[in-house]
Amino acid sequence: MLEDGRLLKQLRRGDRDALRRIYEKYVDDLLAVAVSLLSDVHTAEDCVHDVFVGFAGAAGSIRIRHNLKGYLLSCVANRARDQLRKRPREPNQRLEEADYPTTSSEPASRLIDCEESARLFAALAKLPYEQREVFVLHAQGDMKFREIAGLVGVSTATVQSRYRYAIEKLRGLLEKENENEVGR
Repeated sequence: MLEDGRLLKQLRRGDRDALRRIYEKYVDDLLAVAVSLLSDVHTAEDCVHDVFVGFAGAAGSIRIRHNLKGYLLSCVANRARDQLRKRPREPNQRLEEADYPTTSSEPASRLIDCEESARLFAALAKLPYEQREVFVLHAQGDMKFREIAGLVGVSTATVQSRYRYAIEKLRGLLEKENENEVGR
């Protein structure tokens, strides 16, 4: 948090290196959230880049209320909602075809990580957008329920319900997929 405040001050003074450091610090988290919300890698990348272009252009006038990461996540979620309103129903690149990040260097472990990520992203894509948005912002974006409630304009209780329904539906979808795999 202190580092973010220092970077924002430097950015307001026109330090381009500060923007680069903010980008490098948060791009992976923002991209993961955008991919989860949009179910389309290319649109998610465009979304994150659009957010940073807007952020850089308005750096002198932006007043961050709570934290920089939360602000950027809010921008990504808003931009993702805008993208979903505009785009055709069928995404350009399905998540099953995407390269998923993995922490393992072993080929077998990397393959398992990619398969698990593909299953989770496919299940996320089946959730209603309102549930997916709350789940992703809380689970991947580390946002608190009250922050999400403020972002989406509903009560904290509604956000908590959407999160609970998302968990239940994800559990059901993944269990059903496991049953189908075992039955083959």
